[in-house]
Amino acid sequence: MLLERSNTTTVYNLDDNLILRFATLDDIEPLAQFNGRIHGDDGKFNPYIAQWTREFTSPTHPTCGPGNVTIVEDTRTGHIVSSMCSIPQTWTYDGVPFLVGRPEAVGTDPAYRRRGLIRAQFDVFHAKGDAEGQLAQGITGIPWYYRQFGYEYAIDLDGGRCVYPSLVSPLQADETEAYRFRLATPDDLPLVMELYDRDCARSSVACPRSAAEWTRIAFEVAPQSAGYHALHIIETSDGHAVGVIRTSRTLSWRGMFPVRIFAVIEGQSLRALLPAALRWLKSEAELVAAAHEKPLPTLHFELGEQHPVFEAAPELFHKITPSYAWYVRVPDVPRFINTIAPVLEARLARSSLAGYGGEMKVSECVRGFKLIVEAGKIRSEPWTPDDHDNVMFPPYTFNQLLFGRRSLSDLRYMFPDCGVEPEFEPVLETLFPRRPSHVLPMA
Repeated sequence: MLLERSNTTTVYNLDDNLILRFATLDDIEPLAQFNGRIHGDDGKFNPYIAQWTREFTSPTHPTCGPGNVTIVEDTRTGHIVSSMCSIPQTWTYDGVPFLVGRPEAVGTDPAYRRRGLIRAQFDVFHAKGDAEGQLAQGITGIPWYYRQFGYEYAIDLDGGRCVYPSLVSPLQADETEAYRFRLATPDDLPLVMELYDRDCARSSVACPRSAAEWTRIAFEVAPQSAGYHALHIIETSDGHAVGVIRTSRTLSWRGMFPVRIFAVIEGQSLRALLPAALRWLKSEAELVAAAHEKPLPTLHFELGEQHPVFEAAPELFHKITPSYAWYVRVPDVPRFINTIAPVLEARLARSSLAGYGGEMKVSECVRGFKLIVEAGKIRSEPWTPDDHDNVMFPPYTFNQLLFGRRSLSDLRYMFPDCGVEPEFEPVLETLFPRRPSHVLPMA
């Protein structure tokens, strides 16, 4: 859909008496009601989404606010008929920071669907992100849909291990609990940040947070918001803080009770702690289930493919849950590669290919780039695919290799139209190894 921008205001004239514009303060409550209705389950209004909308549209939000929320309005009625937002944030790639836009709350009234309204809003946000220096956009969304807009599944999401609450061992009559759990306070933030940062170091892609961001997440987001996650401190029976757990007041999209952070201080035994943690988590899950009139849910440790707790007590977990994935869009691959070049150069220097030099032409069919290695330094530049490519990927699937979700051999197995000249196989395998990630984004 072509957009016709007004000469005087930030309004894009669509067709059928529809306009696309950025939100204002007057839109906050109507948009909360719209999103609560559109994103409800089984026709039910979702108050958690409504409250979350009030928060990310508020000018007090640290990165979003009304200037990062678009609305499509039917001028005949004045009603909101479609909307989305993009939440700016900083992620890291093996420690190298880069700017990311996180599209969220994407929805259209059923009567207005299949008119290109979401595409028009993505066009606006992609242009805005490019102007602001975003190197990528990432969204957690419904299957296939966001591939239409240049996104590809590229980072693991929500995988981990499950525990069936009926199999959690109760405390014996002659035992006393060695650990207790309480809500975090502002005084606990140094410990929370230390443990979170340590977890981020294990993840190829991560989302660091400042003290101000932790304060907002832990103490300023309303418990009735979809953006709320309860942060609890783990203490020994004598009151010594040894860890942190992050849970939720709602069930996840899988219908489970999610655990999204589980971290302890150096020297604390995860194996000794886990039985008490499972009993406490079961009681928390019972409260959530009762509040939502649902049966007791499975405990889901959404901690990614790998986590120390899975190694410490594997017999206490009953099922592996495969990861879904983040959709990621990288509009300018050479720019992204040049940003993370220090990471790639370090990988090369540590490998058996140290000292390698060469140039490969990579085609993604709809676009291409050159990857150039000279004297241990790596750079990339745009290239228009022709019949002289050395490497070919189906459109945007290079993102899976770039972010470590799939290895080169995985992609060659999955896609018959993925091809690599033999000389360049070890180069790509060295620069882009399979690396797990567990990203907890800013919401």
